[in-house]
Amino acid sequence: MPTPWKNGGGLTREIASHSNIDDIHWRLSIADVDRDGPFSCFPGLSRILTVIEGNGMTLHTDDATLSAQPHQPLAFAGDLPVTGRLIDGPVRNFNLIFDPQHVRPSVRLHQGPQTLNLAPADHAVHCLNGTVDLNGTTLNPGDTALITSGDIYMPDKTEIICVTL
Repeated sequence: MPTPWKNGGGLTREIASHSNIDDIHWRLSIADVDRDGPFSCFPGLSRILTVIEGNGMTLHTDDATLSAQPHQPLAFAGDLPVTGRLIDGPVRNFNLIFDPQHVRPSVRLHQGPQTLNLAPADHAVHCLNGTVDLNGTTLNPGDTALITSGDIYMPDKTEIICVTL
């Protein structure tokens, strides 16, 4: 279920997470951003943001300007004060927030046609476009699966995000 942001600038849908009583290890979510504004602060955590719809965002910090371009994962500190500026309209972002003390993740986009063989590890596969066969299970656009290994068959015109945790 979508959760409105405290600043009113968007909605977040949590896809999956892993945590214990004391802290979060990782969280995957999709955020719909429809206006400029500050990002939430996550002390001690890191982020990897990937724009999956829209023209991107410019992220302003005290010391730098970062460019969040479509389909290009962008990593930055979760406790960094960031203000996002939309580039020509709203965006949808795929977000991984994680504790670097617990996981060293990677986020990669892949396009079909191809078959990927995932080595044993914890993975999240999110289908962006087309229909993907994941170990005999079909993923449609917007579907996410958590797996530990397997083959991903991606026909022509398919696109996925693969997160290795």
